[in-house]
Amino acid sequence: MSRRTRIPKSLLQKLNDLDDHLFIVREHLGKLRESTSHLKVLSAELRTLVCRSSGTEGLLWRLVDELEVDDNIFLHVPGDLNEAHPLAKDLSFLIVPIQRGGKGDPQLPPHHYSLKEIIKDRQALVAGGKPFTHEYLIKAISQQMGSAHEDDGLEKMLIDLKSIFINGETPYVPVLATDSELTLEIGERVLEKADAVLNYDRPRHSHDYGNMSIVASLKISKPVLGRIPLCIFRSYVANAIISVSAMPTGIEFEIEKNGKLVGRLASKYPEHAMDGSHSVHAFSYCSRTGESRTLVDGVASSLEKLDDLGWFYAGDFKFETAESRNTKMIELFYVLCYEKLLSSNDSKGLSELPPDGHGIWEYSEKLEDRSVFPE
Repeated sequence: MSRRTRIPKSLLQKLNDLDDHLFIVREHLGKLRESTSHLKVLSAELRTLVCRSSGTEGLLWRLVDELEVDDNIFLHVPGDLNEAHPLAKDLSFLIVPIQRGGKGDPQLPPHHYSLKEIIKDRQALVAGGKPFTHEYLIKAISQQMGSAHEDDGLEKMLIDLKSIFINGETPYVPVLATDSELTLEIGERVLEKADAVLNYDRPRHSHDYGNMSIVASLKISKPVLGRIPLCIFRSYVANAIISVSAMPTGIEFEIEKNGKLVGRLASKYPEHAMDGSHSVHAFSYCSRTGESRTLVDGVASSLEKLDDLGWFYAGDFKFETAESRNTKMIELFYVLCYEKLLSSNDSKGLSELPPDGHGIWEYSEKLEDRSVFPE
Protein backbone atom coordinates (compact mmCIF):
# COMPACT_ATOMS: atom_id res chain seq x y z
CA MET A 1 0.00 0.00 0.00
CA SER A 2 1.42 3.41 -0.96
CA ARG A 3 1.85 6.17 1.60
CA ARG A 4 -0.69 8.28 -0.28
CA THR A 5 -3.53 5.88 0.54
CA ARG A 6 -2.74 5.67 4.27
CA ILE A 7 -5.12 7.35 6.69
CA PRO A 8 -3.31 9.92 8.88
CA LYS A 9 -3.15 9.13 12.60
CA SER A 10 -4.98 11.35 15.03
CA LEU A 11 -3.09 13.27 17.70
CA LEU A 12 -4.43 10.85 20.31
CA GLN A 13 -3.10 7.87 18.36
CA LYS A 14 0.33 9.49 18.07
CA LEU A 15 0.38 10.27 21.79
CA ASN A 16 -0.47 6.66 22.58
CA ASP A 17 2.33 5.57 20.24
CA LEU A 18 4.74 7.88 22.06
CA ASP A 19 3.65 6.52 25.43
CA ASP A 20 4.19 2.95 24.15
CA HIS A 21 7.70 3.78 22.95
CA LEU A 22 8.62 5.56 26.20
CA PHE A 23 7.48 2.49 28.14
CA ILE A 24 9.76 0.28 26.03
CA VAL A 25 12.71 2.67 26.36
CA ARG A 26 12.25 2.85 30.13
CA GLU A 27 12.01 -0.94 30.49
CA HIS A 28 15.16 -1.67 28.49
CA LEU A 29 17.18 1.26 29.84
CA GLY A 30 16.56 -0.06 33.35
CA LYS A 31 17.87 -3.48 32.34
CA LEU A 32 20.89 -2.24 30.39
CA ARG A 33 23.17 -2.77 33.42
CA GLU A 34 22.17 -6.45 33.45
CA SER A 35 23.00 -7.00 29.78
CA THR A 36 24.10 -4.75 26.93
CA SER A 37 21.85 -6.81 24.65
CA HIS A 38 19.08 -4.37 25.62
CA LEU A 39 20.94 -1.78 23.54
CA LYS A 40 19.56 -3.49 20.42
CA VAL A 41 16.02 -2.51 21.38
CA LEU A 42 17.03 0.91 22.69
CA SER A 43 18.77 1.84 19.43
CA ALA A 44 15.68 0.87 17.43
CA GLU A 45 13.41 2.88 19.75
CA LEU A 46 15.67 5.94 19.57
CA ARG A 47 15.71 5.65 15.78
CA THR A 48 11.90 5.76 15.77
CA LEU A 49 11.66 8.63 18.24
CA VAL A 50 14.49 11.04 17.41
CA CYS A 51 15.92 10.16 13.98
CA ARG A 52 14.74 11.00 10.48
CA SER A 53 14.14 7.76 8.60
CA SER A 54 12.74 7.14 5.12
CA GLY A 55 11.93 10.83 4.81
CA THR A 56 9.92 10.94 8.05
CA GLU A 57 11.06 12.85 11.12
CA GLY A 58 11.20 11.10 14.49
CA LEU A 59 7.88 10.76 16.33
CA LEU A 60 9.07 12.75 19.33
CA TRP A 61 10.00 15.79 17.23
CA ARG A 62 6.70 15.70 15.34
CA LEU A 63 4.80 15.85 18.62
CA VAL A 64 7.16 18.47 20.09
CA ASP A 65 6.29 20.71 17.14
CA GLU A 66 2.57 19.91 17.17
CA LEU A 67 2.16 20.63 20.90
CA GLU A 68 4.80 23.39 21.00
CA VAL A 69 6.88 21.75 23.75
CA ASP A 70 10.24 23.17 24.88
CA ASP A 71 13.02 20.62 24.26
CA ASN A 72 15.82 22.49 26.05
CA ILE A 73 17.74 20.69 28.82
CA PHE A 74 20.40 22.12 31.17
CA LEU A 75 23.57 20.23 30.26
CA HIS A 76 27.35 20.25 29.92
CA VAL A 77 27.80 19.54 26.20
CA PRO A 78 31.29 19.26 24.67
CA GLY A 79 32.11 21.15 21.49
CA ASP A 80 32.75 19.48 18.15
CA LEU A 81 36.15 18.29 17.03
CA ASN A 82 38.16 20.84 15.08
CA GLU A 83 39.56 18.52 12.44
CA ALA A 84 41.89 21.25 11.16
CA HIS A 85 43.68 21.56 14.53
CA PRO A 86 47.21 20.07 14.51
CA LEU A 87 46.44 17.94 17.58
CA ALA A 88 43.50 16.35 15.74
CA LYS A 89 45.85 14.81 13.19
CA ASP A 90 46.01 11.02 13.52
CA LEU A 91 43.45 11.12 16.36
CA SER A 92 41.89 7.67 16.53
CA PHE A 93 39.30 7.93 19.29
CA LEU A 94 37.71 10.67 21.39
CA ILE A 95 34.68 10.91 23.63
CA VAL A 96 33.60 13.60 26.10
CA PRO A 97 30.29 12.51 27.67
CA ILE A 98 27.30 14.81 28.05
CA GLN A 99 26.67 15.59 31.73
CA ARG A 100 23.76 17.08 33.64
CA GLY A 101 24.15 20.76 34.50
CA GLY A 102 26.27 21.09 37.64
CA LYS A 103 27.53 17.50 37.41
CA GLY A 104 30.20 18.05 34.76
CA ASP A 105 33.54 19.76 34.46
CA PRO A 106 33.18 23.43 35.58
CA GLN A 107 35.60 24.37 32.80
CA LEU A 108 32.81 23.36 30.40
CA PRO A 109 29.98 25.68 31.52
CA PRO A 110 26.47 24.22 31.35
CA HIS A 111 23.76 25.80 29.22
CA HIS A 112 20.23 25.02 28.08
CA TYR A 113 20.58 23.00 24.88
CA SER A 114 17.92 21.80 22.46
CA LEU A 115 17.90 18.00 22.56
CA LYS A 116 16.91 17.91 18.90
CA GLU A 117 19.94 20.03 18.02
CA ILE A 118 22.19 17.73 20.09
CA ILE A 119 20.87 14.57 18.39
CA LYS A 120 20.98 16.02 14.89
CA ASP A 121 24.12 18.13 14.88
CA ARG A 122 26.38 17.47 17.86
CA GLN A 123 29.18 14.93 17.69
CA ALA A 124 28.69 11.94 19.99
CA LEU A 125 32.25 10.63 19.60
CA VAL A 126 35.20 10.27 17.27
CA ALA A 127 36.16 6.84 15.92
CA GLY A 128 38.86 6.06 13.39
CA GLY A 129 39.67 9.76 13.28
CA LYS A 130 36.16 10.66 12.05
CA PRO A 131 33.44 12.39 14.14
CA PHE A 132 29.90 10.97 14.24
CA THR A 133 26.70 12.65 15.36
CA HIS A 134 24.28 11.10 17.82
CA GLU A 135 21.76 10.51 15.05
CA TYR A 136 24.32 8.77 12.86
CA LEU A 137 25.47 6.56 15.72
CA ILE A 138 21.90 5.62 16.70
CA LYS A 139 20.96 4.72 13.14
CA ALA A 140 24.19 2.81 12.52
CA ILE A 141 23.73 0.63 15.60
CA SER A 142 20.01 0.14 14.99
CA GLN A 143 20.37 -0.75 11.32
CA GLN A 144 23.52 -2.86 11.53
CA MET A 145 23.39 -4.56 14.93
CA GLY A 146 20.03 -3.66 16.48
CA SER A 147 16.48 -4.95 16.49
CA ALA A 148 15.63 -2.81 13.44
CA HIS A 149 18.05 -4.89 11.35
CA GLU A 150 20.98 -7.26 11.87
CA ASP A 151 23.55 -6.95 9.07
CA ASP A 152 26.06 -9.63 8.18
CA GLY A 153 28.73 -6.92 8.25
CA LEU A 154 29.57 -3.75 10.19
CA GLU A 155 31.04 -0.47 9.07
CA LYS A 156 34.55 0.29 10.26
CA MET A 157 33.38 2.82 12.85
CA LEU A 158 31.41 0.20 14.77
CA ILE A 159 34.21 -2.35 14.48
CA ASP A 160 36.64 0.19 15.93
CA LEU A 161 34.28 1.05 18.78
CA LYS A 162 33.62 -2.61 19.64
CA SER A 163 37.37 -3.06 20.22
CA ILE A 164 37.47 -0.27 22.85
CA PHE A 165 36.40 -0.74 26.45
CA ILE A 166 35.93 2.03 29.04
CA ASN A 167 34.99 0.83 32.52
CA GLY A 168 34.21 -2.56 31.02
CA GLU A 169 31.86 -1.44 28.26
CA THR A 170 32.08 -0.21 24.68
CA PRO A 171 31.91 3.61 24.34
CA TYR A 172 28.60 3.75 22.50
CA VAL A 173 26.72 2.07 25.38
CA PRO A 174 26.80 5.09 27.77
CA VAL A 175 26.21 7.45 24.83
CA LEU A 176 22.95 5.74 23.87
CA ALA A 177 22.01 5.35 27.54
CA THR A 178 22.31 9.12 28.00
CA ASP A 179 20.39 9.75 24.76
CA SER A 180 17.67 7.42 26.04
CA GLU A 181 17.32 9.24 29.37
CA LEU A 182 17.19 12.65 27.69
CA THR A 183 14.60 11.31 25.23
CA LEU A 184 12.47 10.11 28.16
CA GLU A 185 12.68 13.60 29.68
CA ILE A 186 11.36 15.38 26.58
CA GLY A 187 8.83 12.61 25.97
CA GLU A 188 7.45 13.15 29.48
CA ARG A 189 7.16 16.87 28.78
CA VAL A 190 5.08 16.08 25.70
CA LEU A 191 2.73 13.80 27.66
CA GLU A 192 2.43 16.35 30.48
CA LYS A 193 1.52 19.04 27.95
CA ALA A 194 -1.04 16.69 26.40
CA ASP A 195 -2.53 16.07 29.84
CA ALA A 196 -2.71 19.81 30.55
CA VAL A 197 -4.32 20.89 27.26
CA LEU A 198 -6.14 17.71 26.14
CA ASN A 199 -6.76 15.88 29.44
CA TYR A 200 -4.76 12.99 27.98
CA ASP A 201 -5.16 9.68 29.85
CA ARG A 202 -2.14 7.39 29.67
CA PRO A 203 -2.69 3.74 28.66
CA ARG A 204 -1.98 0.95 31.15
CA HIS A 205 1.21 -1.04 30.52
CA SER A 206 1.67 -2.97 33.74
CA HIS A 207 0.09 -3.05 37.17
CA ASP A 208 2.87 -1.10 38.92
CA TYR A 209 3.89 1.23 36.09
CA GLY A 210 3.85 4.69 37.68
CA ASN A 211 3.83 3.36 41.26
CA MET A 212 6.71 4.00 43.63
CA SER A 213 7.62 3.63 47.29
CA ILE A 214 10.59 4.92 49.27
CA VAL A 215 11.59 3.08 52.47
CA ALA A 216 14.00 4.21 55.20
CA SER A 217 15.18 2.08 58.15
CA LEU A 218 16.60 4.12 61.00
CA LYS A 219 17.17 4.48 64.73
CA ILE A 220 16.86 7.56 66.91
CA SER A 221 20.02 7.81 68.98
CA LYS A 222 19.15 11.14 70.62
CA PRO A 223 16.08 13.42 70.54
CA VAL A 224 15.88 15.09 67.15
CA LEU A 225 16.20 18.86 67.24
CA GLY A 226 15.06 20.63 64.09
CA ARG A 227 15.30 19.15 60.59
CA ILE A 228 17.96 16.56 59.75
CA PRO A 229 18.25 15.82 56.00
CA LEU A 230 18.75 12.08 55.44
CA CYS A 231 18.74 11.61 51.66
CA ILE A 232 17.31 12.78 48.34
CA PHE A 233 15.77 10.95 45.40
CA ARG A 234 16.10 12.98 42.20
CA SER A 235 14.48 12.40 38.80
CA TYR A 236 15.81 14.56 35.99
CA VAL A 237 13.24 12.95 33.70
CA ALA A 238 10.33 14.18 35.84
CA ASN A 239 12.21 17.28 37.09
CA ALA A 240 11.31 16.17 40.60
CA ILE A 241 13.00 15.77 44.00
CA ILE A 242 11.82 13.74 46.98
CA SER A 243 13.67 14.78 50.14
CA VAL A 244 13.67 12.53 53.21
CA SER A 245 14.30 14.30 56.53
CA ALA A 246 14.11 13.47 60.22
CA MET A 247 11.99 15.88 62.25
CA PRO A 248 11.38 16.04 66.02
CA THR A 249 8.12 14.05 65.72
CA GLY A 250 8.71 11.86 62.67
CA ILE A 251 10.12 11.37 59.18
CA GLU A 252 9.08 13.88 56.55
CA PHE A 253 8.88 13.26 52.80
CA GLU A 254 8.95 16.52 50.85
CA ILE A 255 8.16 16.48 47.12
CA GLU A 256 9.22 19.16 44.62
CA LYS A 257 8.16 19.31 40.97
CA ASN A 258 9.56 21.80 38.47
CA GLY A 259 11.24 23.70 41.31
CA LYS A 260 8.03 24.09 43.36
CA LEU A 261 6.95 22.39 46.56
CA VAL A 262 3.87 20.29 45.75
CA GLY A 263 3.57 17.96 48.74
CA ARG A 264 4.80 17.23 52.25
CA LEU A 265 3.87 14.02 54.09
CA ALA A 266 5.04 12.83 57.51
CA SER A 267 5.11 9.53 59.37
CA LYS A 268 5.27 9.79 63.16
CA TYR A 269 7.83 7.85 65.16
CA PRO A 270 6.27 4.82 66.86
CA GLU A 271 6.54 4.71 70.64
CA HIS A 272 9.23 2.02 70.63
CA ALA A 273 11.45 4.20 68.43
CA MET A 274 11.81 6.71 71.24
CA ASP A 275 13.44 3.95 73.31
CA GLY A 276 16.21 3.49 70.74
CA SER A 277 14.65 0.68 68.66
CA HIS A 278 14.82 0.88 64.87
CA SER A 279 11.72 1.81 62.85
CA VAL A 280 10.88 1.59 59.14
CA HIS A 281 9.17 4.53 57.43
CA ALA A 282 7.77 4.48 53.89
CA PHE A 283 6.23 6.85 51.35
CA SER A 284 4.06 5.45 48.53
CA TYR A 285 2.73 7.31 45.49
CA CYS A 286 0.39 6.21 42.69
CA SER A 287 0.80 8.29 39.53
CA ARG A 288 -2.49 7.16 37.99
CA THR A 289 -4.63 8.35 40.89
CA GLY A 290 -2.30 11.09 42.17
CA GLU A 291 -2.69 9.71 45.70
CA SER A 292 -0.04 9.02 48.32
CA ARG A 293 0.36 7.86 51.91
CA THR A 294 3.00 7.05 54.48
CA LEU A 295 3.51 3.83 56.42
CA VAL A 296 5.47 3.08 59.57
CA ASP A 297 5.94 -0.40 61.01
CA GLY A 298 2.79 -1.76 59.37
CA VAL A 299 0.51 1.21 60.08
CA ALA A 300 -0.66 3.24 57.07
CA SER A 301 -1.84 6.85 57.06
CA SER A 302 -4.95 8.00 55.21
CA LEU A 303 -4.63 8.71 51.48
CA GLU A 304 -3.68 12.22 50.45
CA LYS A 305 -4.23 13.73 47.01
CA LEU A 306 -1.14 15.43 45.54
CA ASP A 307 -2.27 17.80 42.79
CA ASP A 308 0.14 18.89 40.03
CA LEU A 309 2.57 16.06 40.78
CA GLY A 310 1.94 14.07 37.61
CA TRP A 311 3.63 10.81 36.70
CA PHE A 312 6.61 9.39 38.56
CA TYR A 313 8.56 6.25 37.64
CA ALA A 314 10.67 4.62 40.33
CA GLY A 315 13.47 3.72 37.90
CA ASP A 316 13.91 7.37 36.91
CA PHE A 317 14.85 8.38 40.46
CA LYS A 318 18.47 8.30 41.58
CA PHE A 319 19.64 8.23 45.20
CA GLU A 320 21.73 11.12 46.50
CA THR A 321 23.15 11.70 49.95
CA ALA A 322 21.82 14.76 51.72
CA GLU A 323 23.95 17.88 52.09
CA SER A 324 24.08 17.48 55.85
CA ARG A 325 23.52 14.51 58.14
CA ASN A 326 23.73 14.41 61.92
CA THR A 327 24.63 10.82 62.79
CA LYS A 328 24.64 11.62 66.51
CA MET A 329 20.83 11.93 66.51
CA ILE A 330 19.82 9.58 63.69
CA GLU A 331 21.40 6.32 62.53
CA LEU A 332 20.27 5.52 58.98
CA PHE A 333 20.57 1.80 58.18
CA TYR A 334 19.26 1.60 54.61
CA VAL A 335 17.08 3.35 52.04
CA LEU A 336 15.16 1.49 49.33
CA CYS A 337 13.10 2.50 46.31
CA TYR A 338 10.41 0.10 45.01
CA GLU A 339 8.39 0.13 41.80
CA LYS A 340 5.23 -0.80 43.70
CA LEU A 341 2.82 0.46 46.34
CA LEU A 342 3.63 -1.04 49.71
CA SER A 343 0.87 -2.72 51.68
CA SER A 344 0.62 -2.55 55.46
CA ASN A 345 1.87 -6.15 55.56
CA ASP A 346 4.87 -5.20 53.39
CA SER A 347 5.70 -2.41 55.80
CA LYS A 348 5.27 -4.68 58.83
CA GLY A 349 7.50 -7.33 57.22
CA LEU A 350 10.27 -4.79 56.65
CA SER A 351 10.08 -3.62 60.26
CA GLU A 352 10.45 -7.22 61.49
CA LEU A 353 13.74 -7.66 59.62
CA PRO A 354 17.05 -6.77 61.29
CA PRO A 355 17.82 -3.03 61.17
CA ASP A 356 20.31 -3.48 58.30
CA GLY A 357 17.65 -5.22 56.19
CA HIS A 358 19.46 -8.54 56.13
CA GLY A 359 17.10 -10.93 54.41
CA ILE A 360 16.02 -8.48 51.68
CA TRP A 361 19.22 -9.03 49.72
CA GLU A 362 22.18 -11.40 49.68
CA TYR A 363 25.81 -10.90 48.72
CA SER A 364 26.41 -11.54 45.00
CA GLU A 365 29.20 -14.03 45.81
CA LYS A 366 26.73 -16.16 47.72
CA LEU A 367 24.24 -16.05 44.85
CA GLU A 368 26.88 -16.93 42.25
CA ASP A 369 28.06 -19.94 44.28
CA ARG A 370 24.61 -21.50 44.26
CA SER A 371 23.58 -24.38 42.07
CA VAL A 372 21.66 -23.41 38.93
CA PHE A 373 18.63 -25.09 40.53
CA PRO A 374 17.23 -23.38 43.64
CA GLU A 375 17.37 -25.32 46.89
